[in-house]
Amino acid sequence: MVVFAWVMGSIVALMGGISLVSFAIFIGTGIDLWLKRARGFRRFAFAAMLFWFNVWIWGTVVMVLINW
Repeated sequence: MVVFAWVMGSIVALMGGISLVSFAIFIGTGIDLWLKRARGFRRFAFAAMLFWFNVWIWGTVVMVLINW
């Protein structure tokens, strides 16, 4: 489970960072395509974070049921 947490944390950090860089490029240039990309990467980062949280919760539930 620790490896999964590190992988998902890395994916969330990477997508969040790319989103911030894309937004900074949009602010600097004013090209709407970069805003669209920033929103897409932000949505992917949030989806990955929610997936990570969901797997963590259900993994805990399964471990409790197994060890009960």
